[in-house]
Amino acid sequence: MENIHLSSIINSTSKLPKGVVLTLALTSLLSVAQGLTGNYTAEAAPRGEPIQLSQRLPDHFRNRSNRLPRVIANSVIRDAARREGVSNGEVRITQATRKTFSNPCIFNFGEVCTREYNPIQGWEVVVTVQNQYFTYHVDESGSRIVLDPQNGDSDTDTNTRLPRAIANSVLRDAGRRSSDVDTSDIRITQATRKTFSNPCIFNFGEVCTREYNPIEGWEVIVRVGRESWTYHVDESGNRIVLDPQISDSGSENNQRLPRAIADKILRDAARRSGEDERDLRITQAKRKTFSNRCVFNFGEICTEEYNPIEGWEVIVRVRRESWTYHTNESGSQIVLDPDIER
Repeated sequence: MENIHLSSIINSTSKLPKGVVLTLALTSLLSVAQGLTGNYTAEAAPRGEPIQLSQRLPDHFRNRSNRLPRVIANSVIRDAARREGVSNGEVRITQATRKTFSNPCIFNFGEVCTREYNPIQGWEVVVTVQNQYFTYHVDESGSRIVLDPQNGDSDTDTNTRLPRAIANSVLRDAGRRSSDVDTSDIRITQATRKTFSNPCIFNFGEVCTREYNPIEGWEVIVRVGRESWTYHVDESGNRIVLDPQISDSGSENNQRLPRAIADKILRDAARRSGEDERDLRITQAKRKTFSNRCVFNFGEICTEEYNPIEGWEVIVRVRRESWTYHTNESGSQIVLDPDIER
């Protein structure tokens, strides 16, 4: 392409007024620049009309907002390693969920908080260290990292770790109830020290009085195959209670998420995430009665009408994230938490 110099343009128009000369020079240069852009040139919008940009980003860009930033992950791992006296390599993040904490009290794991709305955007992060689980709240910038005081503020090993005798009793009970599951597929994934305010709550009562007759103990989550079972155990280990939603159902279909529904959910998660289905796994499946269609569809503000939908709440681990699905009993309706898709 022929080279065009500003000086040659100006010399060839020396008899014209200076303003006209400069206008012609700039017009020529802009024409050359437009030619250089080739197929990538965009048409200018008419004057006075705004240029509209597509609001839809590619999936791999949109999904980044749902991934725990590496700098925050590293900070949490370092804190957990320091508290437990282990190397960073012995700490693993098992779950990271984007959250809006409605006020600083809730962000700081307050047990009794006001209802003021002073939101903090951030993350709930669960890490495991030597078979123990710790829950953190982290703000969006990573400048505030708070460990659940039920995990980290006790001074003795007995207060922070589930005693081995209790762990063994819980595992034996789970093994007995699930005799068709290989023992290698049964393990404790979380143990949290709890004060159950009364025996009704300890026994998973759905409607309990507010009497305060406390039972000190543990809430223990056991992974059984593809499911997660919840136990309540008192401090001595003499009373071990399995969530009746798991134990009281009469048929296998009521106890376990049907294989057809599990496969359908995993296929959906694989399609949305671009991951291989074999790299995804269901970490929790709970039978649920959703009080109405709004609640089933993850509505944030729903009426109190009772038009129940029987089904399941299912958690799928996708990379370092946990995705929550609601499905009806037949598996014909499967809904992903919309907070994940945003």
